[in-house]
Amino acid sequence: MSLMTTAAIMQPTYLPYLGYFQLMAASDVFVFLDDVQFARRSWQSRNRILTANGELMLTVPVKKHDRDTPISAIEIDDSQGWRDKHLAAMRHAYGKRPGFEEGFAFVSEQLANHRDGKLADLTCGMAVAAAQRMGLAPRFARASELGAAGARSEHLLAICQAVGASAYVSPMGSSDYMEEDGVFAAARFPARFQSFVQVDYPQGQGEFAPFMGFVDGLMNVGWSGMRALVSPAP
Repeated sequence: MSLMTTAAIMQPTYLPYLGYFQLMAASDVFVFLDDVQFARRSWQSRNRILTANGELMLTVPVKKHDRDTPISAIEIDDSQGWRDKHLAAMRHAYGKRPGFEEGFAFVSEQLANHRDGKLADLTCGMAVAAAQRMGLAPRFARASELGAAGARSEHLLAICQAVGASAYVSPMGSSDYMEEDGVFAAARFPARFQSFVQVDYPQGQGEFAPFMGFVDGLMNVGWSGMRALVSPAP
């Protein structure tokens, strides 16, 4: 029996896509990388849903901050009534889909639970709650609470060590810079790269549109169908 503990590390994302949860399914401990610089117009504060007119971007507005402010310190700007707009957009897009009632109830509850607070509290909290509803059970941690030093790959390795991991699983998109850095190889720390496995599901219209926020899957197949989308058969 293997005693290896595998860690995955990802920046907190608003309504993360299904590949985010596939990494959770492949890990024993999942760390939200919230101690790096916040980037405007990134997935950290926005994501896409699918409407009858195509993709629609939903963005969480944030308060003004210094350029080098970490994600963990970014505050939501609740002066713009964005929550009602997001819910109205989801109702319009998915109101007739099979999973709408339970999906809308979940998103409504999550948005109500995280008011006048930090962006990472909303994004991490929603991701953890969704993972639990899908039956995923890694241990969760936030990088901002670990005190891990270093930058780039050195920082990732320090996080893995801080949470007691003995292996690392990363999205395929990180392979180039991690191999260039050579940090994991030098430390003889096992690291593998996982490609996103797209599992199509009925969206109620035309050609399948991949890479939507996870709520697109939820609204279409409900919680009962989500596990198959994030834990695809090998």
